[in-house]
Amino acid sequence: MLVSAIIPTYNRARTIERAVNSVLGQSWQPIEVIVVDDGSTDQTTDILARYGDRIRLIRQKNEGPSAARNAGIKAARGQIISFLDSDDSWLPDKVERQVKLLQATESQGVACCVCNARMEFLSGTRYSFATASLHPRHEEGIWSNPAEILITRFLFFNQVVAVRRTALEETGYFRPGIMEDYDLALRLSLVGPWAFIADPLVVWYEQKGDNLSRTHSPREITERALKILQDIRSSPRWGSLLPERLLRQRIRELRRQILAQRLSRQSGLVDPFLGRCLLGYLRVQRRLQLDLRLYPSMVTQEA
Repeated sequence: MLVSAIIPTYNRARTIERAVNSVLGQSWQPIEVIVVDDGSTDQTTDILARYGDRIRLIRQKNEGPSAARNAGIKAARGQIISFLDSDDSWLPDKVERQVKLLQATESQGVACCVCNARMEFLSGTRYSFATASLHPRHEEGIWSNPAEILITRFLFFNQVVAVRRTALEETGYFRPGIMEDYDLALRLSLVGPWAFIADPLVVWYEQKGDNLSRTHSPREITERALKILQDIRSSPRWGSLLPERLLRQRIRELRRQILAQRLSRQSGLVDPFLGRCLLGYLRVQRRLQLDLRLYPSMVTQEA
């Protein structure tokens, strides 16, 4: 079974070799490496040229990560598609373990597999499952309620996913805009159950000045999350598949958060004070809901 690994890149001369080498060093074969250079102006293209025919290089003008990943999907020949950002890396058995699990669960309608990730922040190490309050009962297996989880919190997604091409065709690839990974993950969660691996098989590295929270305001991120949920809710294809009670609860939470963010940016004394108080209350409330597991927990079974 051919796997296509898609690496979008833009001005990543310092890290692109680490990413590409981690894919070329995978224990699973056959695998094709597709690198989409999204208009780099540094030495990224020169570095990629050294790999010759070991990779497939696509060059395009700068259109953003969604367009780059979509270009890679369209060029891919594999039945399984995986994504890796050009400043991160995979452990050598990442693809092999995911493909074997997808093969073992195909008869149960599983089209998507995610694994845990080690996240190297400048302030220390965290793990993506723990950050999203995911606590599976098994080391790996079938995850039957991904939509319930994704409605209530974000999950680190792009670098940890292996997905059947047929599922990507059904869900329509990446849509432009921030949080495109959350948008696609939500749609994929409505296709059927997922497979999961609790071991961290991906290493994510925080880059100075290049994270979503630094390039977009908290209000922009919250408003985008709300719009994604509303768009999927109004979709004739996906809306009826959403857990409506959880969706209503999450939309209320996001609207309150947007209100608090707006108040905190007003002039004067009263509105900003009220906004900061409400934001603080909402943060504490959400942390308690996650810590006390008042949101849905992962429902899992062995494959």
